[in-house]
Amino acid sequence: MDSVNNNYLLIILGVIAVIVELLLGVVTGFDLLIIGVVLILSGSIGFLFGSFTIGLVATIVLSLLYVLFGRNFVKQNISIATTKTNSDALLGKKGKVVKKITSQMAGQVKVEGEIWRAHSKTTLDEGTTITVQSISGVTLTVILSS
Repeated sequence: MDSVNNNYLLIILGVIAVIVELLLGVVTGFDLLIIGVVLILSGSIGFLFGSFTIGLVATIVLSLLYVLFGRNFVKQNISIATTKTNSDALLGKKGKVVKKITSQMAGQVKVEGEIWRAHSKTTLDEGTTITVQSISGVTLTVILSS
């Protein structure tokens, strides 16, 4: 009877690992999902044969197979695309001053159709073409476009 209970424990641990993976997302690289599936399969195999020892052996074998073969396959086939965010994409872009900027007072610029708060070391009048030099929070640092 203990053998059956221990196999249930493997299955329960597997389900918990899968749930944690779902809650965390791809942060763990799907390792918790695979571990969960291995534990569920191993517990089921042990339960089928009525032996916790067989369940443990299945856990070890399936885990080794995953580490030796599956992990590299998963890593190669999962691509996490990184794209520039809206603000990162603005670096180096040109725009127009829509509200005068002085060295003491921030103004506004329009870059790629959006209005941004901006400051500059020099005075820039409305209509002046600027280039985005850096970004801090929601404020752009701009320079006179050459």
